[in-house]
Amino acid sequence: MNEDIHEAAARWHVAQQHDDMDWHGFTTWLEADPGRRLAYTEIALLDARIDATLPELAAAIETPEIPARSFPRWAAGAGIAAAATIAIAVIGFQGNHPEAPAAHEFASAARTTQTVRLAGGVTATLGAGSRLSSPRAGEPIRLSGSAFFNIRHDPARSVVVEIGGYRIRDVGTRFAVSAADGVLSLSVEEGKVAIQVPGQTSETLVSAGQEALAQAGRITLRPTRVSSIASWRSGRFVYDQAPLALVAADIARYTGEPVSVSGPVAQRSFSGVLAPGDRRAMVSTLTQLTGLHAESDGQTVRLVDRTGG
Repeated sequence: MNEDIHEAAARWHVAQQHDDMDWHGFTTWLEADPGRRLAYTEIALLDARIDATLPELAAAIETPEIPARSFPRWAAGAGIAAAATIAIAVIGFQGNHPEAPAAHEFASAARTTQTVRLAGGVTATLGAGSRLSSPRAGEPIRLSGSAFFNIRHDPARSVVVEIGGYRIRDVGTRFAVSAADGVLSLSVEEGKVAIQVPGQTSETLVSAGQEALAQAGRITLRPTRVSSIASWRSGRFVYDQAPLALVAADIARYTGEPVSVSGPVAQRSFSGVLAPGDRRAMVSTLTQLTGLHAESDGQTVRLVDRTGG
């Protein structure tokens, strides 16, 4: 392992918590060397594992509380040492935990995508700011964010993907899926996919050329342009009557900065194209196309309708 690369990756990771993050500099640094992308992914995954383990670790050592973000975890000058110390503690603790799953985890950084190959002929391209966990054989793939799946046909088995409480079952196809705030979009490029909403046992079949939009326990099927499925893979975001909740989530994951929309506005449909950029540029384009307004508290940008409509 190259310690200098991991130190730099750690600094970029913590820098994303601040409003003055240099996204152009980060992208330039990331794309200059394939090893940097791997180093950043390792740092991001380690950070996620630490956050997930802190409550159990605190209970095990009888500490009332260990705040997940009370200190800069990857402090400059001590990043790798701190990371190594925490990693040993976390991994050692998990290693003694009888229920700890053996999983392969992948994460894509802001403004980047990542293609991974999983067991059983499954290839997944993760959208920016997304995470995927592939546990032991026979267990569901767990996804947070967005991804495009290419699954080799095999009548003897099906692949299950869980995202946002939804369950997607496939027997060999190509499809894209994303979820945010209880809303899910599933577009099928080839083959068929079965989707099951939280709390229900029945499945809805989605065929090639169809999109399933699921929210509030209901699924709506409609035709979709195959050429626009997972358009983010070619460097643009194309929407056709997409709920603004999903659009805001795409911007947040891509830029690595929070963007929110709530209430009736979150369910409002949006059709249009957004070019990749920083949060300010993407939100500005969206507000111009929708007539919404952007309000900021210094960290989160909220999309609101000042007309009350």
